Amino acid sequence: MRPTDLQSKVIAFLRFPLIVLVLFIHCNYTTLNGEWASLPFASRFIDVFSQRIAPIANPFFFFISGYLFFKTGQFSLDIYIKKLIRRFQSLLVPYLLWNLIYLLFAIIIGLFSSHVPILRVAFDDLTFKDVLKSFWDISLIDGGSSIKAPIAAQFWFVRDLMVAMICSPIIYLAVKWFIILSGKRPLVRYLLFIAIIFAFGYWPDITGFNPDCWLFFAFGAYFGIKKKEFIVAMLPAALPAAIVLAIIIAIEQWAPCEFVFRLEYVVGLIFGMSLTTIMVRAGTWYVNMTLSNGAFFIFSYHYMLLGFIVMMLGAGVITPHSWWLALIIYVLSVALVVLVGLFLYWLMRTRLPFTTYILMGGRR
Repeated sequence: MRPTDLQSKVIAFLRFPLIVLVLFIHCNYTTLNGEWASLPFASRFIDVFSQRIAPIANPFFFFISGYLFFKTGQFSLDIYIKKLIRRFQSLLVPYLLWNLIYLLFAIIIGLFSSHVPILRVAFDDLTFKDVLKSFWDISLIDGGSSIKAPIAAQFWFVRDLMVAMICSPIIYLAVKWFIILSGKRPLVRYLLFIAIIFAFGYWPDITGFNPDCWLFFAFGAYFGIKKKEFIVAMLPAALPAAIVLAIIIAIEQWAPCEFVFRLEYVVGLIFGMSLTTIMVRAGTWYVNMTLSNGAFFIFSYHYMLLGFIVMMLGAGVITPHSWWLALIIYVLSVALVVLVGLFLYWLMRTRLPFTTYILMGGRR
């Protein structure tokens, strides 16, 4: 199989499991009530998986997006404009529509409860400015939520990705200089990359300018600009990356810091890409296009159902009385969201194909 074809299969395969990891990020139930906190093993496992392991999905997506954005290796004003026009349909349109859907749901609930959920403001206090802010950052609403995300909170990823794409000329120039300075010496390239990671740890806290987004988007852009298949570059590093990753995880338990945390994501990305390449090439992991195509819909809708599950668990409707029951609830809640999402995606695709096409940003 040609490296280009194999790489396309690797990207297609990763979409679904990475979205499942995103769901696990939002299923950290350890802070809901005392019942969860009273189960040390389950609480520790859930906290580590949801807060330390599952978030690696975001760097993967940023990396892949950066590679696909620059994969032709060429960049000009004309190409830049054409790329933004295409992203208007695939990113901006679904971003606005899904946030509008979440906003309408919240307002409808607010009509009956006098309190707008997610925004956390009284219905009578909601203003037109608050509505506009909910499409960018709900923490800007006075007295509202502290989450620096749009009302469809998971779409912070799309928001920050769009900002990076708008600023892609800066990223392109930075990566080109990176390539010139590193030359043919991989050690210099490696040290420069580590320096970039460290520098990004001091990135200013500005909504929309996510340091991980810029870092991994630029990392993917590097391979796109060089017109190199990243799986070819990463595959030989599978075993070394696994060893280094184990060492980094051990160090992090002893002396956690932001630099080690970011380095763990870089090495984890290299190991994850290499492992997926090996398994897909061997035919052990099969690319299911139904799961791959439905991943974006699951990502877009999941906060609706997951929010209801979190509310039920927080209210004590279902309480875990043992560590194994807590883990079962943790896993089954994600499985339920995935299964319902796939069913809704299939139903909408067969009954409302045009609507689904628009909501999916042109994705099939």
